[in-house]
Amino acid sequence: MVIKLGGAAVGDEDAALDFVAERAEAADAIVVVHGGGPLVDEWSKRLGIETRFEDGLRVTDERTRDVALAVLAGLANKRVVAALSRRRVDAVGISGVDAGLLIVDRAAPSLGFVGRVRAVRPKVIDALLEARLVPVVAPAAVASSGGELLNVNADEAAGAIAAGIGARLLLFVTDVNGVQDRNGRRIARLDAETIRRLRAERVVSGGMLPKLEAALVAAAEGCVAAIVGARDRSGLRALAEGRQAGTMVSAG
Repeated sequence: MVIKLGGAAVGDEDAALDFVAERAEAADAIVVVHGGGPLVDEWSKRLGIETRFEDGLRVTDERTRDVALAVLAGLANKRVVAALSRRRVDAVGISGVDAGLLIVDRAAPSLGFVGRVRAVRPKVIDALLEARLVPVVAPAAVASSGGELLNVNADEAAGAIAAGIGARLLLFVTDVNGVQDRNGRRIARLDAETIRRLRAERVVSGGMLPKLEAALVAAAEGCVAAIVGARDRSGLRALAEGRQAGTMVSAG
């Protein structure tokens, strides 16, 4: 099971962290991937660095890259590990850099120091899961060509990891209870064709786009992918038990 905690959930959303602890106690093999965008924005503002996005992806010059990696692989990562430790979960903080977990190429030049995940090398995750530990992954990587440290979108990282390790379930835990239609109603199920239509109609945009693209990557490998609210305890449990909740995404 791969659980992606959004920036709004990192270190703060008790329901999502309690859910991770419950599943760990039930002996599920769990990988946590986290974002931390609001925290990166906060530290960028402190340092006088402008924040810009393209299609939900952070435009990352060298200074922004350094701040993002320091915050994500440092402060945000250790907040999640500490929060899980308080719940008696044996969590270990790593990043996509460690043991070459995320194999990435440079993304569009306009995005700067941003990586696109090309493959996953799950050796470090396999070792941690074998030891009954919970990996907590920060979204960073080293470029396969050139060797630069790169920022990676956390949703993309989660989708690639879920596909790469053959996860049965990928949950995007967010501050909204799924994808909403034009009238603000939750959409129970989405497939690739519907997502393309909603994107063209601008019903979905911004930070939801990387989530849906990552969900499709995982779904294509047979993983059940869903977007669910961080405070939705019953929804999180339902998804773990194979029932419907949030917005579920299929590749077909």
